[in-house]
Amino acid sequence: MLDDFLQLDEIRDPTPVAPLYRRTWGAEPPDFEFHAVAWHRRVDGSRHPISYLHLWLREDTCLLGGACTDGPAIAAMPADQRERLRAAGGAMLQVTRFAIARYGDRCDGFFGHCGDNRSWAVLARAGFEPTAFPNRIVHWHRPLPETRKHELVQRVLGFGTF
Repeated sequence: MLDDFLQLDEIRDPTPVAPLYRRTWGAEPPDFEFHAVAWHRRVDGSRHPISYLHLWLREDTCLLGGACTDGPAIAAMPADQRERLRAAGGAMLQVTRFAIARYGDRCDGFFGHCGDNRSWAVLARAGFEPTAFPNRIVHWHRPLPETRKHELVQRVLGFGTF
């Protein structure tokens, strides 16, 4: 386990992740819905956000976006922690799995927009699969009839970019 140095949490106020989000996306983090964070607990007792994911629940779906990871902070971690985190799939995988477990009872599927090969490799390990639409991915965390899956994919496409 990683819980001796990694804390997964939901936060209401994205202020602690704003510097990481700005570095990655060049904007402020969304100020609504849910924010999942992987924190590195340091030896001195402080904690630092090393991975972030935004979640937006809409009509039986959960839209994931804004994923970012603080590579320099991970590189600065003690070598044994860094290796254990890498062996467990990394901070983004941990925060994504946390989000799926935390919000899975509130939606029928998790959807994302992913055009980055590194992110896709992580999300595939978390159980995401491609849809028939470019860069749109989904995680079906419960059995659903194909007609329901199709309906949800079409609904999410109607939301536009997220």
